[in-house]
Amino acid sequence: MIFIRSFLITGIISVLFGFALRNVFGFWEALSLAFVIQVIVAFSISSLRINKVQALTGEFEGELQQLLDLNEVSVPCPCGNYVYTDNIFFNLENSFTCEKCNNDFKLVVNITPTLVTEIVDVDQAVANFAKEAEETKDVKITSEYKQGTEL
Repeated sequence: MIFIRSFLITGIISVLFGFALRNVFGFWEALSLAFVIQVIVAFSISSLRINKVQALTGEFEGELQQLLDLNEVSVPCPCGNYVYTDNIFFNLENSFTCEKCNNDFKLVVNITPTLVTEIVDVDQAVANFAKEAEETKDVKITSEYKQGTEL
């Protein structure tokens, strides 16, 4: 349906160009020229859109693969003869079967929060801030006093 509609619109526009330019080129020459130009422009625009979509798709797939690579883990089987390498996800059942001993294993992922910053004593920080503010205030008052006596 889309093809028929596009072909019909292209034909109508070509006929209008043929009538408009029949005194310059002739009706059939202008019609043919308009038709060819429209097909070339439509093909070019369609190709540009496809290339843009493919580029975005490739970029998305690359980023997705990077994220999946971050989740890839190698887990040795307790039998010691096989190493299972796969993507491990939280909230999903991660199980595998050892190819050597045919035992089924389930991987349980535990999340342990770890504090990576230094603990700050809020009372001490407020006391230091107040002390620094007092010292700055004393220096400011002293400097204003000295400036006033020099005049």
